[in-house]
Amino acid sequence: MNNASTILLLFLCSLSSALMGADAPVPERIKPDRFGIIFNKGYGGDNLPEDPVEFEKLIVGIKKANFNVIMCKYDAKRLEICAQHNVQMMVDMLVGEHHIYKNPDKAKEICETIKDSKAVYGYHLWSDTMGKSYDGRTRDVHNVHQWDPHHAAYVGDYKMTGVGRVKGMDLFGYYDFSFKRGGHWRHLNQAWSVAKANNIGFLRYEDATPGLVGKGNPNRVGYSIATSILYGLRGYMFHYAGGQMDFKTFELDALGQDLARANERFAAVGPEVIKLGIPTAVYSTPITKDVKNHLVLNGPTITDGHTPIPTDHWFQISSGEVLVSEAADAEKRAVLVCACHNPYENQKVVITFPQGVKDVELFDRTGKQWRPIALEKGEVSFTVEDFGVELVRVQR
Repeated sequence: MNNASTILLLFLCSLSSALMGADAPVPERIKPDRFGIIFNKGYGGDNLPEDPVEFEKLIVGIKKANFNVIMCKYDAKRLEICAQHNVQMMVDMLVGEHHIYKNPDKAKEICETIKDSKAVYGYHLWSDTMGKSYDGRTRDVHNVHQWDPHHAAYVGDYKMTGVGRVKGMDLFGYYDFSFKRGGHWRHLNQAWSVAKANNIGFLRYEDATPGLVGKGNPNRVGYSIATSILYGLRGYMFHYAGGQMDFKTFELDALGQDLARANERFAAVGPEVIKLGIPTAVYSTPITKDVKNHLVLNGPTITDGHTPIPTDHWFQISSGEVLVSEAADAEKRAVLVCACHNPYENQKVVITFPQGVKDVELFDRTGKQWRPIALEKGEVSFTVEDFGVELVRVQR
């Protein structure tokens, strides 16, 4: 083959690779080391105590509510306090002093200063309507990666619309007030699509009061989070609209106690969820009661466009009204994540394995460890709590 032919062949191979880019491996992203239960009091400014003594009282207070991350303006003393209490900091890069694109020199200085800190969760770069600003957000992500290659860059959108066009982000998210605005499953499927395409998890700004405070509010909050985990959710924060705690005494108020109840479920299971890959499938059983505990007309039926478990699939659910997703852990073991359709009633679930399996384990949230579950006649049974998730690990 002469030189001209070789050059032509190389060019054609290069062109073919470019055209097949959709099939190319997704670059490895920077993944947080914990399932983020993120406390915030707004962003783009600093509404938290500046005095270190008061800030530490705040950190102690949010830990009582089972938060493990705080989003705020960076300060060296604050980060030191966070490290002492095992609360990570999500650095708000929209604060004026170190705004990611209005004051990039200062932003760079901070990123380079804290790049090796284990107390840093990641960087908050955007949480608003994306519009046509995805090129700017891509620039911001790129800059943060240059300045700090160890911590995740987060970009959020008001809705699941433009965020998927941002390149290189390690985490993304969106606002979702599904009980008040609707669109829960549509948004989750859009988020799941972006998560799979980029091999990254997502966060969400959750409504803190979808139900009556002190009554059904934790159920609704927990339901939104639990069902989102099945689609790749790897953390969340609440839209701040007041309440949660008394910022003079740093004691939880009624809303804060509600959120603490919901957070407790996910603080227990989060360390296992964060180890999972992005779910590859999400299925639903037929249901007789919906999210508001109302009887479904013409039930039992599969609602909201969910996918039934294929009749020839390697597992079947013979009892219980749940959603279930399939994911894999680092050892390539199958992990089934189950959540209730109805956030007000536990479900007794029976899973059968028509093709046989070697071992089945259930994650014990109280003991924070995996425990064998009895496999009898090719099936296992366990309870899925009303507003939580249960993890079942299967060695096939």
